Amino acid sequence: MEQPYTTPEYQRCGLAAAGLAALRAEHPGFAWHTLGGHLADSRAFWAAVGAGVEGGYQQRYVCVHVSPGG
Repeated sequence: MEQPYTTPEYQRCGLAAAGLAALRAEHPGFAWHTLGGHLADSRAFWAAVGAGVEGGYQQRYVCVHVSPGG
């Protein structure tokens, strides 16, 4: 997943949280990463969609099977 985005008129409606929840439900036990990183202006987003998620969403090291740049 890279740079999830919702157009302004639908932001803060819970769409991204619902989408991520559906992905977690369909693929339990998977670890997710975003190649776009967690920029300062998106920390509140990741905190909100990570509420109730064990470990939340936070920056971690990239898995060894993922090569830099994709």
